[in-house]
Amino acid sequence: MEWIQALTVIASLTAVIGIVTNLLNKRIDDLRQDVDRRFSEMDRRLDRIEQDIREIRQLLYKAFELPHREDK
Repeated sequence: MEWIQALTVIASLTAVIGIVTNLLNKRIDDLRQDVDRRFSEMDRRLDRIEQDIREIRQLLYKAFELPHREDK
């Protein structure tokens, strides 16, 4: 194999590895964004659930006329 062929093979392998690396990085970034979006959505849901629990607790305090205790 001549040196031009060897350089062509090396350049081709470098290009293929570069393309694959670029695609993997894009996929990892997309996955990270998706996970961040899902966690944000779950945080919003948990905040709503906590608020609902606070409202239910207040209603129960009023219904049973229990002394109100302070939230942490």
